[in-house]
Amino acid sequence: PNLNLAVQPLTQDAFAEFGTVVENPVSATGRSQQPKVVKANQGSALKYIDVSHVTDYYYLAPSGNPARAVMNMFVCSPRRLQSNSSSSDITQERTSKFPVQILERHPFTPQTFVPLGLAAEDATTAYLVIVAPTCKAMDQPLLYPQHVPKRQRSWTEIFFRAQPSSVDNSTLSSSESSPEPQLPKGPGEPDLTRARAFLANGSQAVTYGPGTWHAPMVVLGAKAIDFVVVQYSNDVGLEDCQEVEIRTETGSDGLNVVIDS
Repeated sequence: PNLNLAVQPLTQDAFAEFGTVVENPVSATGRSQQPKVVKANQGSALKYIDVSHVTDYYYLAPSGNPARAVMNMFVCSPRRLQSNSSSSDITQERTSKFPVQILERHPFTPQTFVPLGLAAEDATTAYLVIVAPTCKAMDQPLLYPQHVPKRQRSWTEIFFRAQPSSVDNSTLSSSESSPEPQLPKGPGEPDLTRARAFLANGSQAVTYGPGTWHAPMVVLGAKAIDFVVVQYSNDVGLEDCQEVEIRTETGSDGLNVVIDS
């Protein structure tokens, strides 16, 4: 391929096809729907309901191995960028590029990245969220259902959904709506022609929807970022993670994210 991606701010509306942006809705931009909110902790806190879904779809996996919830930490160092300026004209705006060489997906689980210790106003460090839609695979067997089958609710869910009391967890508004869980994307390869690149700051966590093609984490700037990562896993390699290599042919620049210097 010979594709250059411009970077855009990470907002929920722009990212909705690929997953969820987890952030304080009060200060968030680009969010047409607000999550449900209730008062909590004796009125000293606001609780936003279901800001992101972590749903186990491993019952669809061929092996039948059950999954468990896992929480890992990734310490991600800043990536080295390549110069994207072919001119020596000092008046020309200088840009850099990040070559995307691998995309991966987790077919049966969402994956949430939560940055630690990075301030929203820190202009020296940020991270890229690079994603691509899934191509339709009409000649391959459909591994995923078109709808989520109903299941009996657990006691935990029943109590969690209980009506809020008049003292605590009182509903502030009935106009909000929480996002529905995303279904797995299916068995197709990534559609590189519709790939997107988003720039995130320290006030934002991100959930990749199940089966969403994405690049391994790309940190930009001066320092590493510690991420807590939450997902499901059944320890079967190809059911936990699948990768594709993006090869650069002769005369092609490949897939690159263009970044203003």
